[in-house]
Amino acid sequence: MGETLRTARMEAGLSLSRMAELTHFSKPYLGQVETGRRAATIEIVDAYERVLGADMRRNEITHPGLTRIKGTRRLSTLVGSVQSGIPNVFAERPTSHATDVAVGTRLDPDGVRQFLRWMTEGETATLRTNSLSVLAKLPGKENAQRVVQVLEEDPVVRRLCLAADISRLTQVDWRTALRVADDLPSHPNPTKLARKAAKEAVDPKDTESRWCGAYMLRHLAPVVGR
Repeated sequence: MGETLRTARMEAGLSLSRMAELTHFSKPYLGQVETGRRAATIEIVDAYERVLGADMRRNEITHPGLTRIKGTRRLSTLVGSVQSGIPNVFAERPTSHATDVAVGTRLDPDGVRQFLRWMTEGETATLRTNSLSVLAKLPGKENAQRVVQVLEEDPVVRRLCLAADISRLTQVDWRTALRVADDLPSHPNPTKLARKAAKEAVDPKDTESRWCGAYMLRHLAPVVGR
């Protein structure tokens, strides 16, 4: 658990000192918890979740090229690149959930506009999909509507988003996740996928997860209901 907490904190771009301020626990104590020298109590986990979000412990996608950006300096460099109009890793490989959230929360309006443009005009499907994933975690009805529009109109992005949810929710390998995205009832355990999708469909913080969850439920209902 200590390593999980440390990874979540670093991917959010927070120093140990800043986490101590936000959680009201001492820096030395948190350091001992993160390195495993002291047990992670319920109070500590709750405190981290209040700062980082209740989904900080959720599984990541199983794509072998998943990119995780850790550390305040690297995140700042990435955000600066985006706001200058350079997509950087977002055009190359899938990015982790924590990276999407950390970058999204640091964007100014110009950065948001870059992702809005890339989501529909990005040269690669990876760039369009990553841009959608960042925007899907930002608040606002307009953002949500644009994310949904792309999911409904861009079949390549839709397939990649579905595969990402399938791999994350059930931890099947990426090739299997892509195959299942094309034929949802072919999942090795469709009942498990449907159960997980039902929770995604009511996720208040992620438009992509809500849409994909509802989509999967619609297509799995005939199989699960047998």
